[in-house]
Amino acid sequence: MPEKTLKLAEGRSVPMEDGKAWPAEGATVEVTLYIRRRLTDGDLVECKPAADQAVAEVPAEPTQSEPDSEPETVQTHTGRKGRNGGK
Repeated sequence: MPEKTLKLAEGRSVPMEDGKAWPAEGATVEVTLYIRRRLTDGDLVECKPAADQAVAEVPAEPTQSEPDSEPETVQTHTGRKGRNGGK
């Protein structure tokens, strides 16, 4: 089922489908018959996903590796032939 990020319309108060209070910042929910009714009635409006807003507002900080740690080694060849006979 498709999902949408929705929040309460100005001056409206409706519960989520499970009976909990609707979060002020909005919530990403599956579009069910209940949600479609709330959208049609104007109780809910679409909004941007909270994760997209957070990413846009907070720039990513570069991560620094520890200089004292040894680099990881990765073994890429096991020395055995594969199922195709090593071709």
